[in-house]
Amino acid sequence: MEFDQTKKIEVEVSENVIAENEVGVRREKKSGVRSFLKKVDPLDLALVPVVIGVFISLGFLFAGLLGQSSVSAAVSEVGQAAAAVL
Repeated sequence: MEFDQTKKIEVEVSENVIAENEVGVRREKKSGVRSFLKKVDPLDLALVPVVIGVFISLGFLFAGLLGQSSVSAAVSEVGQAAAAVL
């Protein structure tokens, strides 16, 4: 059985322009404060002190809970505090 509607595919060869353009490009230096500040978003910089403040306040919270009572009572207080939050 032969097909009546056969087509010949024409082959077209083209140059790879992208590879040719990237060969001569110089990369910028990866180290330095200026290149770091260009990549960092201002909101990311504002988030760092907030995260540090949260960890410090949680440290004071757990230190206060553990300092006021014995170890077994402190564990139950931490559990109650976690249950109250949830």
